[in-house]
Amino acid sequence: MKKILLSISLTVIAATSFGQILWGIDFDTPFYLDRIDRDTISNPNCTWQVGHPNKTVFTSAYSVPNAIVTDTLNPVPANDTSIFYLKHVRNQNSIFHYFRLGFWFQMDGDSTDFGTIEISPDTGNTWINLLTQDTTYLITWHSFKPTLTGSTSGWQWFELDMLQWASGWGNFPIAMTADTILFRFTYITDSNSTPHDGWMIDDFVLEDWFESVIEEIQNDNLISISPNPTTDELIIHRKKISDHSKIQILNFTGQVLYEKTNFNGETIDTRQLSNGIYLLKYSDTKNFSIKSFVVQH
Repeated sequence: MKKILLSISLTVIAATSFGQILWGIDFDTPFYLDRIDRDTISNPNCTWQVGHPNKTVFTSAYSVPNAIVTDTLNPVPANDTSIFYLKHVRNQNSIFHYFRLGFWFQMDGDSTDFGTIEISPDTGNTWINLLTQDTTYLITWHSFKPTLTGSTSGWQWFELDMLQWASGWGNFPIAMTADTILFRFTYITDSNSTPHDGWMIDDFVLEDWFESVIEEIQNDNLISISPNPTTDELIIHRKKISDHSKIQILNFTGQVLYEKTNFNGETIDTRQLSNGIYLLKYSDTKNFSIKSFVVQH
């Protein structure tokens, strides 16, 4: 499946081929060792451990035998803050990234014990809270938005899309500058000494769709579009007529919903599109232009 394409800046070398990196961590093979770092600097007694959970509530990993747990054997201590980092090395032959992060988790705590998940695009200089700043950064929740407080009823699936990363599009004010993207997982307990198992995570999946660089020049002055938002039709205003033009419309997962070669018309019917954000790519033999638009019926 093709994934989404976004504009970066005028006259940069464009990307028209797509690639995918899909990797997972089940904590049962040595592969995870270079992806996970426990923060023992800010908290030398960091409770995060990888192993077989053998606790009161946490008795089994999601995929046995191992998971990452706030202590595999003992209750989490009161007034504790424990952190681990998940590292993702992004593809260096790309100019756009689309991330999907997923994992299974369980929580056992009182109403004021909680977890946070943050992401840094610049090696830790800036941290963005994925749960509290999701509106600012247009994060899409697939199943539900968890609270990461209290206790869950068994295993829960966590999944989000970070569509705006590195695109410079929409409400995304921070550029991705680092070779390695950092996720920071923090579990914080209150002063209550009642025993609790804390937080357990297993089977990370990080899907990284990227756009590979090939020689085609981006020129966002090729077209303009209106109206935006639109209801039933999108009008494409071309600055220059070409006999070899092509139009594509992609949804937020990168699926091509509409494609027409030798495009000569000026209007595209949008009545069959659901409400949401879409991308339109217009290209001729040497140049292309990409515009985002919103459908609101």
